[in-house]
Amino acid sequence: MTKTDRRVQRTRELLQKTLIELISERGYDAITIQDIVDHANVARTTFYVHYSSKDDLFMSCHESIVGEFQSGTLHPHPLSREELLSPEVPSGMISAYQHLEAARARLYPIFQGKDGPLILRRIRDLSAQEIEANLRTVFAEADSAVPLDVLATCLAGAQIALVQWWLEKRQPHAPEILAQTFHRLQRAAIRDAFGLRDDE
Repeated sequence: MTKTDRRVQRTRELLQKTLIELISERGYDAITIQDIVDHANVARTTFYVHYSSKDDLFMSCHESIVGEFQSGTLHPHPLSREELLSPEVPSGMISAYQHLEAARARLYPIFQGKDGPLILRRIRDLSAQEIEANLRTVFAEADSAVPLDVLATCLAGAQIALVQWWLEKRQPHAPEILAQTFHRLQRAAIRDAFGLRDDE
């Protein structure tokens, strides 16, 4: 990557970070381009070199927001069969929920905005793809009473709904408890889908 490319990337990341911070403070609709450039300490012309509008900047933030939400991944991959079926929650899942707790102030206002459903749908779809890929590495689809894409979508949807509720309620439970709870629900669903007994 050239020096110019790095400078462009840094400027775009600065503007994205600035918008996310301002959304947390004021809400999307109250923010102007002038607010963004003032807060980022860049010229208005610099803004228009990179983005055509505030909406254009926000759309570019989507993947950044998704990445922030997925940081550490809520469903760390790949997990072995033993980890998926273990009564103990994978440590990576606990770390991911702890990250979300720390990032709540930045993430929650965005999910309440006009594009919140679109961002959450993107997160759900990515999670479902990761879960399905993981299931296919350790189980044979023919052994499942539920198609793996359906099972993965149900697990991802439940996970996103649980996390959204948790963020809205300002974490009524510790992240460790939430991670353990989701792992138990996921484990039960997987065991039922594959007809596994307690000793399997």
